[in-house]
Amino acid sequence: MTSCNLLYFLYGASIMFHLMMALLFSYKRRASLNIYVSTLMLVTAAQYVKNLALIGDGCYDSALESLFSSSIDLLTMPLYAIVLIEACRPGWLNWWRASLLYIPFLAFMAVSLAYPEPLVFDVIHISSFVYGVVLLGWSLHEVPRFERALMEEFSYEKYINFNWLRGIILSFFCILLLWIYDSVNPSCENDAIYLIGSLVVWAVACFFFYRQARVIGVVKAYESADSQSVVAPSEAEDEALASVVASSDTDIDTDTDTDLLDTPTDEQSVQQEAAFAERMHLLFERDHVYLNPRLRLTELAALLGTNRTYLSQYINQCCDTTFYDFVNDYRIHHAKLLLHSTDDTLDTIAMKSGFNSLSTFRRAFQQREGKSPIEFRASNGKNSASNG
Repeated sequence: MTSCNLLYFLYGASIMFHLMMALLFSYKRRASLNIYVSTLMLVTAAQYVKNLALIGDGCYDSALESLFSSSIDLLTMPLYAIVLIEACRPGWLNWWRASLLYIPFLAFMAVSLAYPEPLVFDVIHISSFVYGVVLLGWSLHEVPRFERALMEEFSYEKYINFNWLRGIILSFFCILLLWIYDSVNPSCENDAIYLIGSLVVWAVACFFFYRQARVIGVVKAYESADSQSVVAPSEAEDEALASVVASSDTDIDTDTDTDLLDTPTDEQSVQQEAAFAERMHLLFERDHVYLNPRLRLTELAALLGTNRTYLSQYINQCCDTTFYDFVNDYRIHHAKLLLHSTDDTLDTIAMKSGFNSLSTFRRAFQQREGKSPIEFRASNGKNSASNG
C-alpha cells in the first residue's frame, strides 16, 4: 500500500470513527460532556472531509494551501478546551464562557484570511502551542480538586482514580504537538502519523468520557451544595428521612434532627453536635454501615436523618477528613482485626471489610499502614494468608 493510499484509508477510518462516536455520545444528551464530545467529533469529521477534498492526489497544491487548511483546523482547539474543562470542572462552563474560548481563534482565522503570509501562520502555531501549555497546566491543576469532590460522595474507588484523565490530558497535548509539526511540515507520512495518534488517543478517551458522564451529576450537586449555606430540611423532608432511618433497624433516635440545622444557641449547638456524633458512632461501631461496599454520602445522610451538605461539612470540619477516607479508615481497621484473628484469604477479608476488590483493598491498606496486608499479618503472628 502506497503512502497516499494509506492516507486515504486513515482519513476514511477516522471519519467513520468520529461519526460513530458523535452518534454514540449524542444518544444520551442529558450530560453536557456528552454534548461537547459529540460536537467535537462532528467538527473533526467535517475537517477530515475537508482535508480529503484539498489533498486531491495525496499532496497539497502549495505550502500556503496547507497552512490555510491547518488554520481552519484551529476551530477544533476551543472544542478540545471545552471538553477538558467540562471533564475537570463539571458545570462551570456556560455559553458565554465557551464563546470566550473561541474569540482568539476567530481572530486568528480573520487575520490569516486577510494576510495569508507564512509569518502569520507561524504566529498562529506559536499561539496555539502557548494556548495548549496553559490548558495543560490548568487541567492538571484541576484534577486533584475534582478527585476530592468525588471523595466527598463516594466511599469506593471506581470513580475516584483520575490517572486516566491525567493521561488523556497529556495525550491531547501530544496530539497538538503532532498537529503543529504536521502543519509546518506537511507530508503524507506526517499526516498518517497524526491520524494514527489521534485515533488511538480518542479511542481511549471516548471510553473514559462516556463512563465519566455518569458521575457528572453527582459532582454538580456537590459543587452546588458547597456554594450554598446550610439550611434546615423542610418538615416533609424530615418525615421522609425519619422513615428511612426507622426502616433501617438501626434504632437511632432522630427526634433531635429536625432542629439540627436551625440556628441554635452555643449550648444547643454543642448538645446537637454531640448527639449527632453519637448517632454517627452507633452507625459505624455497632451497625458497621461501612461494610456496605457501595456506601455513598447521600445514603449515610438519609440514615442519619440529615442532609448531605451538613454531613459533608461535619466530616470535613469535625473529623478533618473526606467521606472517602473516613469510611475506608473503618474498613482498614476491620480488615486488620480479621488479618490478626482469622486465617481467611485476602480476597475474603477484602469482601468482608467492605472493599469492592482485592486490588483496591491492597492499595488502600498499603497507603494507610505503610505495609501490605501480608506483611501486617506476618508481623502479627499469622503467616497462612493466601492470595499473595
